[in-house]
Amino acid sequence: MRIVNIIQGTNLGGMEHSAMDFMIGLKNKGYYCEFISLNPVGALGPILIKNNIPVNGVPYLGKGGWRSYFILRHTLHTVKADVLIMTGHHLLTMLMLGNLCKGKRILKIHFYHWGVKPQWQWRLIYWVAKNRFQSIEFPSDFIRKEAEKLYPPVKSLTRTVRNSLSKQAVPSGTDKMNARRILGIQQDAIVIGNAGWLISGKRFDIFLQVARLVIKSIPNAIFVIAGDGEERIRLESLAQQLGISGQVKWLGWQEDMIHFYHCLDLLLFNSDWEAMGMTPLEAMSYGIPLVASVLHGGLKEIVNNEEYGFLISTHDVILLAEKAIYFLQNPQVANRIAMKGRDRVEQVSNIDKIVKDFELFLNLLN
Repeated sequence: MRIVNIIQGTNLGGMEHSAMDFMIGLKNKGYYCEFISLNPVGALGPILIKNNIPVNGVPYLGKGGWRSYFILRHTLHTVKADVLIMTGHHLLTMLMLGNLCKGKRILKIHFYHWGVKPQWQWRLIYWVAKNRFQSIEFPSDFIRKEAEKLYPPVKSLTRTVRNSLSKQAVPSGTDKMNARRILGIQQDAIVIGNAGWLISGKRFDIFLQVARLVIKSIPNAIFVIAGDGEERIRLESLAQQLGISGQVKWLGWQEDMIHFYHCLDLLLFNSDWEAMGMTPLEAMSYGIPLVASVLHGGLKEIVNNEEYGFLISTHDVILLAEKAIYFLQNPQVANRIAMKGRDRVEQVSNIDKIVKDFELFLNLLN
């Protein structure tokens, strides 16, 4: 069976990584898989090629990509596939699907809704989607319920399907040493990190404010940030203002995140809105203790008990710092929680389980 995944882009973000892991899981089960990117192929491209998954990018021209209409139309008409997965909403593409995989189409939405687009646009998107897809899937109940509230008729098609993650080995002492050597981090440092787009909603400013308080109690703490974005200059300036710039390391985008996760003693994650943050789940899968604050999002559906990690729904800098310091000064407690968190992620994001669920759903469509 041939499966094509139409995705908005192939950068190194959480949505893209999740889509890639899922397609690799399908490929390992014997399916032919390929990607079509609605933007030029980004940094995820070489990783896909390495895993023998073809990827074809198209230019994204004009508002909403309308100037790419004929290029995209030609690309879609040349696709030979049995099942279509569309990762991310794109109205123009939905409208030009024609008979491509008709009756076997799945739309995966990884975005929260409020404040992103006017509500009428979301209603239009879901009205079109309801008439063209057999299932609309969300990684969290949080954004699924948002969609159902915006356009109630879509409820007949919606499902919550967790982001898939491959099981990771807990890093050994040697793994940690090697990772720190590669990333240029002192071997005896206490390392706290976060990763993602450096944009305002991701609240790396909270990360830095917590860092300032933690450093007062743990002077050898180093804070590492993997990722980049429009807020980087402002955040670097904030680190200087807080007097911690010498203990903050900006890694930029990492093609392979394994060294980032291996170097950590703790993950500190902060966000205003998050459909389902992949960074905390990936860290937990490596057995890294989590301290997090998310104002609105689905992470609380996974970290729904303090035995899996510490999560609050306010950006309480003092409380976050106190919990981070407690974990770092009590490694046995932190390790126990981290192992339970790792088991929890394996329970909800097991790639084999999610692929099997996908196969069962396909059987219903036959």
